[in-house]
This record gives sequence, structure tokens and C-alpha cells, in this order.
Amino acid sequence: MVAGDGIIWASLMIMAVGHSFHRMGPSFERSRFGYPLVLLGLTCLILFPDDLTLRGSDLHTAILRAVWWTGPFAIGSLLILRFAPTYGRGRPLGLAAGWLVIGLSWAILYSLGNPISLSGTIEGLLVLMGVLVSLLAVIIGVTLSARSSGLRNESEPLSNEEEGLVRTILERRLEREGHGN
Repeated sequence: MVAGDGIIWASLMIMAVGHSFHRMGPSFERSRFGYPLVLLGLTCLILFPDDLTLRGSDLHTAILRAVWWTGPFAIGSLLILRFAPTYGRGRPLGLAAGWLVIGLSWAILYSLGNPISLSGTIEGLLVLMGVLVSLLAVIIGVTLSARSSGLRNESEPLSNEEEGLVRTILERRLEREGHGN
């Protein structure tokens, strides 16, 4: 492995660690380092591609090509989630903008790829059928497991001793974080 290839792998690892930190959520102190680590890894990946082997160069090119279409796709997805009536106040103009940006990402993806061919189309349809069969298997498995588990009775309410223990734990936790009462 050449030093340049090591930079690529280190950048990908930094991005993975940053993503993991971000996914920890706001209750953990490390979550605030998620975005900066992802940006650091991405910056290193873009700015330091010197002395790459052929495989490292191919990987670097593939990652940069992926950024061209995944960036708009992520922005469009966020717009759709933001303006969907399920997650906030529904705004048709925001939804249309999100779908337009996602359409742009698909156009970019197709412009970066090879021209459309019969064998490529058949291969894509077979892959899509495999994904749909897998999704169907997951849906059937979830449905069967939900039906077989049945309804459970409600759990018993906490005893006075358990209630006191939970209260003590929460009070100590809040006092330690400086929130007071």
C-alpha cells in the first residue's frame, strides 16, 4: 500500500467514526464531534489524493463521482422530510423542490454512468427483483412474528421501592449535569 492509499482509507475511517459519533444522539457528549469528523474525513479525501496506486486512484475517483449525485440526493431527501405533512407542516412547494433535486441527482447519476444497454437494463431489473423479493421476505417475517407474539398484558406498576429508586437515579443524574430540580 502506498502512502496515498493510506490517506484514502484513513479518511474513510474518520468519516465512519464521525458518523458513529453523530448517531449516538444528544444524550452522549461525543455526538457533537460527529459532523466535524465527517467533514474532516471528506476534506482529507478530497485534498490529499497524492501518490495513489491504480486501485487507490480508481477508489478515489469512484468516491468523488458518488459525491456528485449523493449530495443533491441527500439535500432533496432532507427537503422532502422537512416539508412532508408527516414530519412537519406540509408545504407542496417544498416537497416539489425536494423531488426536483432528487430528480437532478438521478440525472447526474445517469450522466456519469455508461450508456443504456439491453444487458445493463436486464441486470438492473434482476437486481431490483432481488431487492423486492428480499423486502417482501422481511415484511412477511415481521408480520408473522408480530402475529405469533400476540398481545401482552400491561406490566405491573412500579412498587414504592422501585419508584423511589428511579427517582433517586434521576435526581442524581440531573444534579450532576447541573440542571438542578
